[in-house]
Amino acid sequence: MRTSTAAPRSRSHSQLYGSYAKCGEAYRLERVENRVSAPAGWFIQGTTVHSAIELYELSGRTISTAQAVAHYHQTWDVEAAEARKIEPDITKWRTGGYKKAEKDLIDRRALGEHQVIDYIAYTKDAGAAETIWITPDSRPAIELEFAVKVGDVPVRGFIDQVLVTPYGLSIRDIKTGTKKQSSALQLALYRRALWEMYQVNATWGDYFQCARLGRSPKAGSPGEPIDLTLIDQHWLEQQYAAMDAAERHGIYLANPGDHCAACGVAQFCKAKGAK
Repeated sequence: MRTSTAAPRSRSHSQLYGSYAKCGEAYRLERVENRVSAPAGWFIQGTTVHSAIELYELSGRTISTAQAVAHYHQTWDVEAAEARKIEPDITKWRTGGYKKAEKDLIDRRALGEHQVIDYIAYTKDAGAAETIWITPDSRPAIELEFAVKVGDVPVRGFIDQVLVTPYGLSIRDIKTGTKKQSSALQLALYRRALWEMYQVNATWGDYFQCARLGRSPKAGSPGEPIDLTLIDQHWLEQQYAAMDAAERHGIYLANPGDHCAACGVAQFCKAKGAK
């Protein structure tokens, strides 16, 4: 690949693996042409659950479940109102399936509340076996913001949690959806960020899968610890460098597939027949 002489741009895990690598055309439509993505209830649910968990953890786990749930609903109302400004017609919102958007929002709001309650119950059961790490600059490692270099590429993001566990420091990302995480690349990036910021080596990481309701209810819990040293950091640098160079050269490959059903810019996509 021809290397661009322009300076690398700021990137993130969601840019690379959540968007560009999944479908370059969707990335182009959203981030280059600035097409407005249709709202989706799962974004509101994810944001509000994370906000309630953050409030609970930053309180030192001292606020009540009722207080966390109240914050959840307040945040939901704010996020939903902002989404309605983008698309007032809720029937045009994405659901990722055949459920009507209005019913999807009702169900997701109830699910998110359950996930907050269940998460708090999990921490009470875990007790001192899992506690939030305090950074060398005296910050609780909750939604820990970073801006580091991965090779020559600036990368930004937020680490959901860093925990002190019986096997050492562990990086955790909270997931509110049902999709099983297929790789540790997100956690490996966060491991790199911790080292760049604090020269602290977190060997382990996991994904906390929040509770489920419906036909197959399940309590929330972390997955098995993942050895993050198995992800080669030099290879990770190459991945970000390749994405950065390709994007700056205007290389955007369409990748139509099942994920198109949940794409917020599918109506603008020529791979889907748009003019």
